[in-house]
Amino acid sequence: MTTFHYNPDKPHREDPDLYVTHWGKEDCAPGHSFGPGIREMYKVHCVHRGHGTVRVGGHEYKLTAGQAFMIYPNVVIQYEADESDPWTYSYCAFYGARAKELLDRTRLAPEKPVFPMDLQVMPSLYEQLTEALEREINRDLRLGAVLYRFLAALTEVAPAMPSAQPGSRKHHSYILRAMEFMHAHYSEPISIARLAADLGLDRKYLSAIFKEAKGIPPQRYLMEFRMNKASELLRGSGFSVGEIARSVGYEDALLFSKMFKKFTGRSPSEYRTEEMANF
Repeated sequence: MTTFHYNPDKPHREDPDLYVTHWGKEDCAPGHSFGPGIREMYKVHCVHRGHGTVRVGGHEYKLTAGQAFMIYPNVVIQYEADESDPWTYSYCAFYGARAKELLDRTRLAPEKPVFPMDLQVMPSLYEQLTEALEREINRDLRLGAVLYRFLAALTEVAPAMPSAQPGSRKHHSYILRAMEFMHAHYSEPISIARLAADLGLDRKYLSAIFKEAKGIPPQRYLMEFRMNKASELLRGSGFSVGEIARSVGYEDALLFSKMFKKFTGRSPSEYRTEEMANF
């Protein structure tokens, strides 16, 4: 399934600060690909399910759900869906006088375009833009506000490396790797102890630097990420609660239901029923 929207409003001047041109969501067929080729503007892709590969500047990146990548204008890039588990992604294309300046606040570069999605803005970027499109009054401001929220979130999940404080740079690297690990393995019964071991760190030390940087401990971050993924599956699929529980790392469906209700205030069945009624 592919859905696609254009911004019907013309930019107020030829070189706007930021302008959303189009966005969409696609369940890709196995092996579906683009390139090698170029795009004429910035285009972000957020991976919701499945796997795929990005190749740019001699680098190859394997992506999975919870990750995203940025296409830079006039940079040759190739990306393709996995043959056995093709990805579903949403995307948004934009340009403007401030685009480069704002992206320079991140660690991203044309040849290093991959980053972890945040928990609040990026998973629903397509839905937020579509909702803004449906309200004609001040539509340009609403679309622009969504894009600015995305870029603000991007500067938080992939901030530019500080020029000083070598210890801070090392902490940033550990936290980024921890987030990418959780985004890649959230469907498995992973633990923070295993995560720390994979990073070569003491579990308490990892928890301390992660909480300092993100405001919550890694255990909470992983739980919230899993619950957001479960919410997406409950809204957009016919899978059973048990199947969804196992898909987000819970072998025990009762434990999953208890955690989900604690997180959302509703049981998975109540959440699905209410969300479908509001659709």
